Amino acid sequence: MLQPSASAAIPRRILLATDLSSRADRAFDRAVQLCSLWRAELHVVHAVDAMPPSIPFGVDADAYLRARPDPRAEALAQLRRMLVREQVQAQVHIEEGSAPRAILATVEREGCDFVVMGENRDRLLGPIEDALDYVVRSSPVSVLAVRDRPYGPYRQLVVGTDFTDESRQALATSARWFPGAQIAFLHAYSMPYSGLVPRESREWADEQLARLRAHLDDADVPPEVRAAIRMRVDAGAPSIVLRDHAQELDADLTVIGAHPRGLLFDAVVGSSRLIIDTIPGDVLVVRAVRGDRG
Repeated sequence: MLQPSASAAIPRRILLATDLSSRADRAFDRAVQLCSLWRAELHVVHAVDAMPPSIPFGVDADAYLRARPDPRAEALAQLRRMLVREQVQAQVHIEEGSAPRAILATVEREGCDFVVMGENRDRLLGPIEDALDYVVRSSPVSVLAVRDRPYGPYRQLVVGTDFTDESRQALATSARWFPGAQIAFLHAYSMPYSGLVPRESREWADEQLARLRAHLDDADVPPEVRAAIRMRVDAGAPSIVLRDHAQELDADLTVIGAHPRGLLFDAVVGSSRLIIDTIPGDVLVVRAVRGDRG
């Protein structure tokens, strides 16, 4: 059984994962903005390759070390310069090994309850699974994928639903975390028969809208917030419908509910990456919390 109030709790320890590239700057700015909004503590993690265990035999030690500076020290210095320049306080974690495992290990060790990530080069180059894919699938906490430059708090939200408890929890979380934002609650459905006449198509859409209204009524959101939520239903693949409505509404955040294991729409589109890649702008994956957990 899910606990909406547990997932909707305001994050208190935000973990920013950065590769120190220019693409990570937008994620940094958003993480700082959210820390200010939520009065949360900021943690920053960066993964580096491990140093060789020793200087190779017969190689000049000074020359070898000058050519191969300690990656941990370099990363730490770069992060500290960035934090000082931006006048931001944060706990910095430099981890050896793969980025995904470094992120998840830091979440567990430091008790972080929210992860903010940018988009790295691997994702832009091809279909190889990258850190974002791995963390979205494996993280025990919610993950925010940042693409856009933040100009202020999130104001236009699209929240997708497949009528599960997990998606209701995503809606409740969105309303709690981003007060004052305009929310569109969206369901993508498949037509049962391709040959339906227009009248029957409208009836099917009306049935889905009525189901969405009942789904919204069951959500753990205040009545005044519920009254302001716009409901939308549309036929098509969830990833495409979410993308089209996010563009139409000029949404600055799309929210997807996630089961304790796997993304909400995995059974329909086959992979979490397809959803995140198809939707423009920032995407929040809300991790469901079940009542039988700890």
